[in-house]
Amino acid sequence: MKEFFKNNKVILAIILTVAVLLRLWNLNRPEGLWNDEYVTYSISMLKFPFDFFQGIKTNCHAPLHYFYLKLWMMIFKDSDIMLRLSSLIPNVLGCLVMYYVGKNYQTKDHSILIGLSCATIASISSFLIYFSQEVRIYSLIFLLSALILLFSIKMYENPCRKNAIWLSVFSVLLILEHTIGFVYVLFNIFGLMAFRVRKKKEKDLFVPVVAGLILCLPLIPFLFRIFAHPTYFSQWWAPFSWSKIFFYFTDLFSPVLKNITNSPVSFYHQIVLNDKFNFGFIMFALVPSMIALCMIIKSNIDAKRINKYLLSVFLAVFLTILITSIAGKIIFLTKYLTELYPILILMASIGWSELVSKNSRIMLATIYIFMTMFFIIFSHTSPMRLTRAEGQNLPVMAMKEMNIEKNDKILFLFYPKTHFTKYYDDSKYLSYSIDKYNFNKIYNNGSKYDAFKDGHRLYKIFFLDNKNNPIKNYLDSEILPKTKKGQKLFVVDLESVSIYSDEMLLNLIKSEKYDKIPFLFLIASLNRNRAMDWASENFRYVDKRKKGAWMVYCFEYP
Repeated sequence: MKEFFKNNKVILAIILTVAVLLRLWNLNRPEGLWNDEYVTYSISMLKFPFDFFQGIKTNCHAPLHYFYLKLWMMIFKDSDIMLRLSSLIPNVLGCLVMYYVGKNYQTKDHSILIGLSCATIASISSFLIYFSQEVRIYSLIFLLSALILLFSIKMYENPCRKNAIWLSVFSVLLILEHTIGFVYVLFNIFGLMAFRVRKKKEKDLFVPVVAGLILCLPLIPFLFRIFAHPTYFSQWWAPFSWSKIFFYFTDLFSPVLKNITNSPVSFYHQIVLNDKFNFGFIMFALVPSMIALCMIIKSNIDAKRINKYLLSVFLAVFLTILITSIAGKIIFLTKYLTELYPILILMASIGWSELVSKNSRIMLATIYIFMTMFFIIFSHTSPMRLTRAEGQNLPVMAMKEMNIEKNDKILFLFYPKTHFTKYYDDSKYLSYSIDKYNFNKIYNNGSKYDAFKDGHRLYKIFFLDNKNNPIKNYLDSEILPKTKKGQKLFVVDLESVSIYSDEMLLNLIKSEKYDKIPFLFLIASLNRNRAMDWASENFRYVDKRKKGAWMVYCFEYP
């Protein structure tokens, strides 16, 4: 064991090398950016300062990541692979920080062992690998959360001004990075104040932390607007289910990812599939996550005061987000609780290090690492192989396969045409869109807020009456007058949201389920149905291609 400790730097280097290699694997994804990535990218691309700040103002996320990405693109440009590296680097740095988190934990005899365990769990985490390859906020959230945990532990042990200042800096940065990061920061500070043992000569070292948080006061109107305005935090596409809680833990501590964008309805039916045990899910999802959960529980049995502090922060944040999700103000997704991941990794590592039997530690670590790495390397659903089915280069690839030519027309459904111009030259084609941002104007039926708040009632007449067709009027006026014989029309549909035929819509309206169906799926289906009816009436069908979640139809004007 002494030799093991002496070689800890070599072992850490190997762990970080593995982390880098796993994250570089299939980094340059052919499907391109998907919608959320593109929104992040497009805001960061806006002209500084006025357009840039206006873009930030209209989005629901905190501003730091847009500044970070803008600076990154100034240095490294905006190719997809360079954009993804902006997430990979903080992701790997987070793995390194987790080593120091464990190393600075109270137990001196096992501190390096805990540190290496923390780094290992983070380096082979499917959750972290997945987001290291996305142009999103979550890698930087993980890094900042790990740094906050590191300096919180330092503050717990050595409440000096230096540690307080660093804790303050990273707390402020997290609030500026993640809209709901203030929840974690708030409970973390309360937890430190409640559980830290005070010394007689100790000064109030939380003044720098509080002073730093005061710097975030200008964000209050922004946060209030987001939480008071339900169009940002809604259940309009992913209703809450209790199964999401179980998928949260399997996402974090197994290689199987289920709750990234929207989890399956039932956790039980992942275990028992078609009346048979799903041994793949049991082996690769349940076994690793159960090992981690047992270690987390063990770390809190007869726990030290610092463990109680960590557990209290986790429970306070977790329950806050859970209650908010049940109330319909936020979607309960694993990524929205990224701030808690470093705490869970540390608790799992503490519980593992406290096992009395060395053989038990070796056995559990071997099972956990083997099951995780086997799935990552060989499974077609490993994080590096999970296709972003909504990647916005996919429909462009489909149109090229169907020989799109100059001056052909493209009708984008669901997302605006600007989301695709990174992958094709918009000046060569005539592009239109009926998207989730402009449909209310086409229907002339109130604002997007009205549609979200009361869409089931406001749009019911359109679901019932095929003849009352604003989409037809829009397309008649926008596309037909400029169309010549032989020109092709490509209709780009996102099949994962336009899931209902006219017959299904009518049946839903007559059923008790109607008001419970997310409005997003209803309006997307209606738009697709009306657009396809119009295209079939005015054009000759030629071909279609399916790419990921997209279906691209090709028509020709007779």
